[in-house]
Parts: sequence; C-alpha cells; structure tokens
Amino acid sequence: MQNQERLHALDAVRAFALLAGIVLHAAMSFMPGLTAFGFPGDVSQSPALQNVFFGIHIFRMTLFFFVAGFFSHLMFQRKGTAGFLADRAKRILVPLMIGWVVFGPLVMGVLYMTLAPKVAAITGAPAAPPQTAFPLSHLWFLYYLLIIYATTLASRWFISKLASKFVTLRSRVDAFVKAVVLSPSAPLFLAAPIALCLYFTPNWMMWTGVPTPDTGLTPQLPAMIGYGSAFVFGWLLHRQSELLSVWKQRWALHLIGAAILTVASWWLVNQVSNPFDVNVSIKRAYVVCYTLASWNWVLGLIGAALRFCSRESAVRRYVADASYWMYLAHLPLVFALQMVVLKWNLHWAIKFPMIVTTAVGILLLSYHFLVRNTYVGEILNGRRYSHARPNAATPNISATTNNIVDETSNAALVIAELSGVRKCYGKNVALDGLDLQIRAGEILAFLGPNGAGKSTAISCLLGLQDADSGLVNVLGGSPHDIAVRRQLGVMLQDVDLAPELRVRELIDLSASYYASPMSVDEVLQLTNITSIAKRPYAKLSGGQKRLVQFAIALAGRPKLLFLDEPTVGMDLSAREMLWATLRRLVREGCSIVLTTHYLEEAEALADRVAVLVKGKIVTVGGVDEVRARVACKQISCLTTLSVETVKSWPGVVGVTRDNQRLLISASHADNVASLLMKEDPHFRELEIGRAGLAEAFTAITQEAA
Repeated sequence: MQNQERLHALDAVRAFALLAGIVLHAAMSFMPGLTAFGFPGDVSQSPALQNVFFGIHIFRMTLFFFVAGFFSHLMFQRKGTAGFLADRAKRILVPLMIGWVVFGPLVMGVLYMTLAPKVAAITGAPAAPPQTAFPLSHLWFLYYLLIIYATTLASRWFISKLASKFVTLRSRVDAFVKAVVLSPSAPLFLAAPIALCLYFTPNWMMWTGVPTPDTGLTPQLPAMIGYGSAFVFGWLLHRQSELLSVWKQRWALHLIGAAILTVASWWLVNQVSNPFDVNVSIKRAYVVCYTLASWNWVLGLIGAALRFCSRESAVRRYVADASYWMYLAHLPLVFALQMVVLKWNLHWAIKFPMIVTTAVGILLLSYHFLVRNTYVGEILNGRRYSHARPNAATPNISATTNNIVDETSNAALVIAELSGVRKCYGKNVALDGLDLQIRAGEILAFLGPNGAGKSTAISCLLGLQDADSGLVNVLGGSPHDIAVRRQLGVMLQDVDLAPELRVRELIDLSASYYASPMSVDEVLQLTNITSIAKRPYAKLSGGQKRLVQFAIALAGRPKLLFLDEPTVGMDLSAREMLWATLRRLVREGCSIVLTTHYLEEAEALADRVAVLVKGKIVTVGGVDEVRARVACKQISCLTTLSVETVKSWPGVVGVTRDNQRLLISASHADNVASLLMKEDPHFRELEIGRAGLAEAFTAITQEAA
C-alpha cells in the first residue's frame, strides 16, 4: 500500500535540475566558446568549465520536464482539471509574470552595463540597449510549461471524446509505456523524437544541443518536441509509477552509458570546424550520441535518486523547497558577481567556486528570511513555513502535491463527511439530516438494521446518488470528481463481474483505471489468492468470488475503502486473512468504512462504531463507549426454559440459544436471575458479564425504534 508520503527521490531530482542551472550559468563567463558571441569573458578562461556546461546542458531540462510531467499527472488526478489549472496558475503563471517583471530587467541591465563599454571602445559611440525578440531569459521554462500544460489537457479532452475508444487507447498507451520502461533500449525509444527533430533542424549548431528558447513567444519546435515529449512521458509514467523501480535497479548502467556517450558527443562536436558546414556522418552520429546521452542521464539520475534519496531528509527537503526560488532569482545575481570578478587576476579555479558559493549563500539567506514564511513561499511551495517551527518537525507530507493526510494528526483529521444530509424516495425518508464523519487511519463500523439508510448513506459518499440537501465531502472534494473517485476502493454486496475473465485479468483491468495501482502480483499476494489467479471468475466458489472482489477494491491503492458485508460467504481462514489485511491497510494510512451484520466482526476490527436507525445516527463512538451507553448485561446458563418464555420477561433485551446454553441480554440482570431461579429451580452454571457489542446494538436500536 502506498502511503501519502512525499516523493523524496523525485523532489531531490527536481531540485538538482534547478540548482545545476546555477552552476551552468556561473560557468558562462569562463567559457572560451561564448566570448565569441559577445558574452563578457573572464580574464581566466577555462575549457574545463566549458565541458561542465556542455555536460549539464545535455540532460538538465529534459530531466526537469520529465519530473514536471510526473508530478503534474499526480496533481491532475488529485485535483481534477479545474483544481489543476488553478494551482498551475498560482505556482507557474504568477511566478513567470512577476519574475519577469522583477528579474528580467535586472538580467538585461547587468548585461547592458557590461557590454556597453566594450561596444563604445570599438565604435566610439554609446551602445544602445540590445534589440531582440521578447526576452524570456531564464524563465522560459515556465512559459513552455504553460504551453505544454494547455496542449496536454486539450489533447486529453479531445481523445476522451472518442468515448468507447478512449479506454482501449489508454490501455494500449499504458502497455506501450510499460514495454518501453522494461526494455533495455528505453533511451533509444525516448531519444528518437528529439533526435529526428534536431537532425532535420536547419542551421542547427550542434554544440548547443536543444537550442534554448529564451527569446520570443512563438514556441520553438526543438524545445516543444524535446521537452514536451519528456513531460508527456513523465505524465504517462505516473499512471504506472511502480515502473520507476526498473530504473532504480539499472541506475549504474545508465550513468555509465551516459558518461561514455557524453564523451563521444564531445569528441564528435570537436571534429567540426565550421558549425554551418557539418559532415552528414558526423552530424548523424552526434545526434544519436547526444540524445542517447541525455536520456541515459535522466534514467540514471532518477534511478540513483530512488536508490539513495528515497528516505526523509530535513536538509534535502529544505533545499528542494528553496530550489525554485533560488533558480528564479539567481541569474542577475550570478551575472553581477561575474562582472565584479571579471578582471581580477585570479585563476578560474578560485573565482568560479567563489561565484557559486556566494550566489548560493545569498539565495539561501533570501529564501529563509524573505520568502519561506511569506506569501511568496506559499505561492512557490504550496505552503508557508514558520520560523518558530523546526524544519525537522514538519509533517511527512508533500505540500507541493497537496496531500490531504497528515500523519501527525490522523486521529483528528476528517477525510469524508456527511453533514445534514437528507435523502427521500417519494414519501419515504431514507436519511433524515444525517451527520457522519470518517477520520483518517480508522476503521469505522457503520451499523444499523435493514432499512436504516446505510446503503443510501454510502451511495451518497460514493457519488452514486445525490443528496436532496446537506453537504457531502470526500477527500476534500465532491464524490463526483474523478480525482476523488480514483482514490476510493469499493466492495459492494451485489457485484457482477465478467464471468469469462480470469482472476488476474479482472484485477489488471480494474487497476488500469487508477493513477498509481498496485501490481497484479502484489494484489494477489496481499489477498492470498495467487492459487486461483488463472481460474475464470465463473468457476469460483462464492467465498472465492468475494475474495476477488476484495482484491479489486484494493488494486487502486485507495485512501478510503468502503466494504459492504465483505465476509459474507467466506470460510473462517478467508475471514481471518481479510481481517489481517484490513489491519495492515489501516497501519499504512488507509481509512475504511465497514458495514456488517457480523457484530463480532465490527467488535474485533472497528476503531469507532456508528449506529444508524431511521436515517439518523443514534450513537457513535469507540466499541467500549457504545457498550457503556447501555446498562446491559450478558447472562448465560443451562436451563430447560424456552427462548420465547424468557424473551417475554421484563428487562430482557434479547435471547438466543447456543446448544444447551441460554444467552440472555438484560437491562436488569438481577431481576432476570431471580426469575430464572423461580421458574427453573434446576437451572445451573449461571454466568453474568458485560454485554458485547451485539447486545448493545440490539438495545440501542430497540430503544431508538
């Protein structure tokens, strides 16, 4: 079961991609190749830093856009289209607009002040500000993210209009993505689109790789294909996020391949003397090596992060939160520092680390004191922190992905609620102002006699029926939202499944509808039905069918699980297995609503019990609390008296016979014991104890009736 914890490894990768940009830009003034294009050159030039720039540029933005696609699909599934768009407007569009207004002029100003004296010395006239297309500067990636978001959502909407073909197409796409990830040739498939684009791009300067689209608002094809394909692949992979484990196993091989291909790319590009007259064989070989190096870096770095950075780290988390601000604000600062040391007679090995450490230090200080606990921090990171709160004590939840479960306060957090809900069928009132809360990490036993309204209440929570009035809130939204429904698991009493499909096929089909499902083998093992995985559903016994239905309910890793009479028809061993599985799910963060007529089941499993009578909750609380609310005792004895006789006595709530023993629930145990001695002088083995949940339930429902 996947809990709601922050995706630490991918957070680390995203931060690495952003912070690598600071190193990349800090190297620019020391690069012999850039001074030829008018960029201010330091007195100490460094081919080594030019190599560093070349290596970082190969993978940095491809890596970033892949992770952006992965997290975007995660958010889309949790918030739906409207919520996703609102969040992206806040965290991408607003920083782009405000960031460009604040940092764009600073970048251009620093460059102008540096270039102006050089131009004046050559021409003898003052230099004019540079004339260029709209200068997106280093914020171009936000602009392209917005374009890719819009394109992805529009494409998804259009494809969904294919109706019956949509599910089939999605299944085929998922199968293709899975095949690509599992294949050792994955980098080849992923690199193919951008490789073809670059090869056929006219006047392409090979050394630059994917040209940086930092000027002009017209989308540039290489960036759209290179980074758009990375985003889309991340988006699609999130639907099968367990496949990331493949890269975790192969991380070293991918990094070794990336290093070799990067060296080969560097060697090939240095064979070119005229970038506008390149031998076709060299260009073809370079495109293959460069794009394969890019994707091997991506897969290797993600795999290494999953291998070494999957656990919570307060330092990594802090840096990951700070990295967005640091990247947005770094460029004018880095350029200014480069200009300060430009003419210093020091070796680049001293000046370059000085620029990087000074810039990082200033950016971290500005984040901590000016951003982190302000509204700016809330925009960038999804939440604002308090200086009074130690970083290590922050909840183990990703604010950036807007999870709803806080492990530090599970006991108090309401994740689903019916408030004042009323539902009528004609003149029949099924729910009469019902108030019910479901808390995170609990099993709530929902009890009531037949016709009490249990099924109607659950149908409202599942969005199968609409309340006539009142509030229905599930996982922070409406039960009709697709993002909410994909976080639910349901096992109903009356279920029709395709009889000809095998158990494995049924589970696989059901799992395909969820964003991050369990693997089929994981579900089979968890529910102990591996032995029947290949059998057709029609050939199963009633109890086995219930186990398959239970497995299907778990396949999507639900946060909230509804079980309606789950153990009906199961034998003792299957029931015990199901009980053990439910306890495990709760430990891992799942919340469960259980309806059952087996009150010993509710007594054994439930954290809380809610008793419903005539559409209203008549009592709710822990099992012991519910017991304590009725002054009921359990009397057991051997007697010849009939059940009907004893049931008619005053103070008797219920009577059953277990072999020769008579089991009596009574509100006045002493009076009943006196009547037993009077009516049957030969009765024996009298035992009086506290009533169980079953007796309390009977007493409560009779009183409410």
